[in-house]
Amino acid sequence: DSCPPPPSQPSRTVSVVTQPPVDEAVLVASLGAFGTPRSISPLAQKGAYSATFFDLRAAVAAANRLHGATLGGSRVRARFLDDAAWRQGLLAVHGVAPTVHNVEVATLFRNCGDVMDVRGGGGLRVVCFYDVRHAYAALALSGTELHGQPIHVLTAALAAAATGGGLSPSALPSPPAHSFA
Repeated sequence: DSCPPPPSQPSRTVSVVTQPPVDEAVLVASLGAFGTPRSISPLAQKGAYSATFFDLRAAVAAANRLHGATLGGSRVRARFLDDAAWRQGLLAVHGVAPTVHNVEVATLFRNCGDVMDVRGGGGLRVVCFYDVRHAYAALALSGTELHGQPIHVLTAALAAAATGGGLSPSALPSPPAHSFA
């Protein structure tokens, strides 16, 4: 029998179920082949684990490659858990001069790591990194001048709290496209 495909909305957290269960060390080593996991936790179901990756691309690769594969003689089902963990790589950039193009914002932030997308316009831009560690490093860019104006960089969660509601969904980048071939 075939495994149903993983959900279409990727996140940094992947559920991995092996039947029959495999040794945890084998699973940890297999997941690590796709990138550094931030955490790996057992779930209530025997042989089931959740793995959260720092890098969204690592989670997508793990789900793509492990789903339907055989690991240590066991069939693997992998799917994204329905959460907003992929949004942890979002930063809100305030004070951007209206003359600054999103390409220029992306160029500045690429000094800290791979940028997935830049959205918005006017004084607020939203920068999304693939890797949350790169987003945290980019917080240091607060105070940097673009077109003669200092920018202020906040995590998207802090920016939402400061504005009393949140960022517009249209300003948030979509997760990267992927396939489950």
